[in-house]
Amino acid sequence: MTQNDRFLVYGASGSQGGAVAQLLVQNGCEVRTITRNEETANTLKEQNIEAFIGDLSNVEHLHAAHEGVSKVFLNLPVEFNPDKIRQYTKNAIDAAIQANVELIVVNTGTYVPEPITHSKGIELKREVIHELQQSGLPYIIVEPIVYLENFLIPGILNNGVLAYPVPADKPISWISLNDAAQFHYYALTHSELAGSIIPAPGLEAVTGTQLAEQFSAVLGEEISFMSLPFDHFEAAIQPLLGSETAAGLKGLYQWIDGHTDLLPRYEELEDNIKANIKLTKISDWIHQTMIKQ
Repeated sequence: MTQNDRFLVYGASGSQGGAVAQLLVQNGCEVRTITRNEETANTLKEQNIEAFIGDLSNVEHLHAAHEGVSKVFLNLPVEFNPDKIRQYTKNAIDAAIQANVELIVVNTGTYVPEPITHSKGIELKREVIHELQQSGLPYIIVEPIVYLENFLIPGILNNGVLAYPVPADKPISWISLNDAAQFHYYALTHSELAGSIIPAPGLEAVTGTQLAEQFSAVLGEEISFMSLPFDHFEAAIQPLLGSETAAGLKGLYQWIDGHTDLLPRYEELEDNIKANIKLTKISDWIHQTMIKQ
């Protein structure tokens, strides 16, 4: 990283992009983003983030936002419409090419395994990676596993039951948004890793049952884990996210359910990555996030 770097962070007003933008700002970096409305733009400016008005569907706005940018963090919205994702990807890549950016880091938001899957969400992410690889842009792909913040969705933890569509007896390396941001920051500040795909697992791989035990210990109440049926999960989130997104997320968790053995773990990370990040224990995340200070 040089003092002249200017970073464009997609989604800086949201949870994933926001965590990355804040980490960059905290480290003295010049950060820019693009958002749809003026009120959000003003809020971001108060956080020392330069905000352009626009979105991924508007090519002219993207080109303006990229002007003078050296590095880009591309965080695509949660979307399962193939035409929209392909257009967003093309627009972002075209803008980055025109601006001659030095590096683009992409957050897949999930792990993309080498074997082809039946998950629409995973395969759309694979298309994004392929388009980037063919673009000629210097790129790094970062692949978080599953976010701990999903447990904050209303109804997931209710009446002493932690209900989620993952196995009760198979370990998964859950990661917080702030910890995932450390991986993204590491990628953005290590251009020499261009061409890499970096998995982003959390510090601990735990089963659903072990998760409930940690919630119980920190919150001081008896909590059990229930492997939520996929159809129930889809029905619960459909009113909030729409049928297409709900079906896409259901398919993602169906793949995870049968392939937890393929999910990366912290101990598999390269030593130089471990040396540059400091990840959070799940119990600490529960305490910091769910107990009022």
